Amino acid sequence: MAIVKQRGNMLYIQWYDPLSKKVQSKSIGLSANESNKKKAKNYAKKLQEELTKKTRKMKEIGIQRITIKDAFDHLLRNNQMKSPKTIKDYKRFYRKFIETFDENQPCTSINKMAVEDWLNEIKQLPMAQNSIHAYGKQLTHFVNFLFEYNYTPMFKINKEVKTKPELKEKIILNDIDIESIFNNLTSKNSNFQILINLLFYTGLRPSDLLTITPDKIDIKNQVINYYSPKRKKYREIAFHDDLVPIFEARLKEMKLEKLLDYKNVENIGRAIKAYMKALNLNHKGYTARTFRKTFISLCRSRYNMDASVVRELVGHEHGNTTDRFYNKIGLVQLKSELKKFQRPTS
Repeated sequence: MAIVKQRGNMLYIQWYDPLSKKVQSKSIGLSANESNKKKAKNYAKKLQEELTKKTRKMKEIGIQRITIKDAFDHLLRNNQMKSPKTIKDYKRFYRKFIETFDENQPCTSINKMAVEDWLNEIKQLPMAQNSIHAYGKQLTHFVNFLFEYNYTPMFKINKEVKTKPELKEKIILNDIDIESIFNNLTSKNSNFQILINLLFYTGLRPSDLLTITPDKIDIKNQVINYYSPKRKKYREIAFHDDLVPIFEARLKEMKLEKLLDYKNVENIGRAIKAYMKALNLNHKGYTARTFRKTFISLCRSRYNMDASVVRELVGHEHGNTTDRFYNKIGLVQLKSELKKFQRPTS
């Protein structure tokens, strides 16, 4: 119930806010006399009518009273089967989000103005534009989740306020740098050597490579079976002739549980970064992902390999209904097209 309170010689309105679940008050700028008290009571009556209407509307549309923390925990439970990297992205966003929003407050405190203010704030962070956009994407995902479960009333974020990605130039390895990368591999251990060869000759994602186990490599038929965390599929692909002796040497070593001895994708990224620095190539922006881009670019632009085959080799989703459902690409065709691929030499 909204009521009139007097503090000193000033009149205040006090009320219970059903959204924040807190008693709130504010001055109405009137001094305490009989005439102003009547005005204050009328103001309190109108405020209470608005609060009652708001509460009734919340009940009608089924808004659930739950804290931001509880809602985020619910999001994590629903997405527990996502890749570790995706879960890590969720948590990174949440840490930044609760620097502004109290996680013990109800989800109804997340409204249009508050969200747009937060987006405008993160745009000022001393970070790369795409890193800021990553926060923006996760925010959209989170508020859509809140809408889905009626944790907060629905609202639309102004498109001018939303973060936007930065379109960057495509970076691929040039022929001279490819030669340098391979010529200097002899000083590295076998684990790193096979990493470079796998990245270059398969074009697979590092997360895909980490799932490959020795028992899934058929050297005789030149076939690899692996699980793709991003696609959530078990896949079978052919591999390049140049990988045969490399696999044979690696599999003769001590018993291995996995082909690559790296704990996670981040460790692979650090290993590649350190190697590029040692070769004085760190200024070129080469990363583990650059090998994938290079493989695809060489396959299509230099060696004119069939687009559907390249998509199948690297684990891209096929872009049209014909390829997706009717064009079954077999291992024989994959092997045939792979013979066109050659490591460039300067």
